[in-house]
Amino acid sequence: MRANDLTFVRHIVAHLEEAGIVTWLFGGWAEELLGLSLPRVHHDIDLLYPAEDFELVDGFLATVAEITAKRFPHKRAFESEEIMVELFLVRRADGIYYTDFWGSARHAWPANVLDVEASGLRVASARALIDYRASWPAVQPSIGGRRVSAEEWLQRQDSPSGPTA
Repeated sequence: MRANDLTFVRHIVAHLEEAGIVTWLFGGWAEELLGLSLPRVHHDIDLLYPAEDFELVDGFLATVAEITAKRFPHKRAFESEEIMVELFLVRRADGIYYTDFWGSARHAWPANVLDVEASGLRVASARALIDYRASWPAVQPSIGGRRVSAEEWLQRQDSPSGPTA
C-alpha cells in the first residue's frame, strides 16, 4: 500500500484537475497543513468540490475504482492505491456556500471556505474546518429524526416507500 503522504495528496489533486475537477483539501490533511492538528498518519483524503452537481465527477468515477457504498447526494468516493478519496459537494446560492447532507441537513460554509492556500494546495479555511467539526453530529444521517447508519439511510432511499427525512 502506498503511503498517504503529501506527495500522494498532490498526485490525487493533479489527477482530478486533469479531469477538470477542481477541489479544496479538507479534513485531517487540511487541519494538519493549517496547523490545527499535529502531523499524523492519514487514512483517507477529504476534498471539497464546489459545483452544482456531481456530473463531472460521476464521469471521472467511471474510470477509477469508485466506492459505491459512499455514493450519496452530498458525497462521492473512490480508491486509489488502497487509499480512499472522498469528495464533498459544495454548492452556492445567493452568495452562500452550503452542502446538503443526506438531503435533509444543510451545512452553511463560511464565506472564506475556498480562500486559502497552504503548501501550494487549495485548502478549506480554518474557520470552515472548525465549524464543520462542531456541526458534525447535526449532519449525520437520520430518518424521521432518528440517527441511522449510512447503510440504513441508503436502504430507505431505495425502498418502495421512498426517502423519509
